[in-house]
Amino acid sequence: MEESVLLISDGVVHPSLAARFWLRRALAVTPGYRFRRVASLEALPGLLPGRTFQAMVLYVHHNTISPLALERLEEFVGGGGGLLAVHSASASFNQEERWFELLGGRFVEHGPIEQFEVRPSEPQDSAFGEIPHFSVRDELYRHEYDPGNQVHFFAEVGGEREPMVWTRLWEGGRVCYCALGHTVSSVRHPQVGEILRRGLAWVCGNPSGEEALG
Repeated sequence: MEESVLLISDGVVHPSLAARFWLRRALAVTPGYRFRRVASLEALPGLLPGRTFQAMVLYVHHNTISPLALERLEEFVGGGGGLLAVHSASASFNQEERWFELLGGRFVEHGPIEQFEVRPSEPQDSAFGEIPHFSVRDELYRHEYDPGNQVHFFAEVGGEREPMVWTRLWEGGRVCYCALGHTVSSVRHPQVGEILRRGLAWVCGNPSGEEALG
């Protein structure tokens, strides 16, 4: 049975058209999903509750969100839907405290695009399996984040662990955030693609991605 997923993706520079293309490619290779694409969360009032989606993927950099669209997003996740948010999603809607409470983190800063190591928090992960550590060239996002998040991957910055991927339960739904994804090489990286696919499987309710990953 296919899972219906709403892919919300927009941008020319951040995220770039090429990165958005490769994100779609990374997710589309997984059997068992049917995607509907829109450019903005502002489409939610017209789509919900008339259509049934198992999850949403959010890969945008937008400054504002209307109260109605935010309310529909909260209703969707709170009612049991899944949300996979990627990279600049955490830097969007800066004035909306409710958005960061749902997501579990708030973008603070990033340095130049650089090469850095991403490491799993545990050698065996119930949601992400045994994805090994890897090196990626990307923006290294820094966040304020909820200490209740479950951190799955991190980068070391100044001797401290900076979360790169986390998951959380929010009311009745599931949220996964991946900070990677600014550069095309990052989105095309095999391990990043696997993280995104398994993150989507987890927010859809497949803890280790067995059904979605075949």
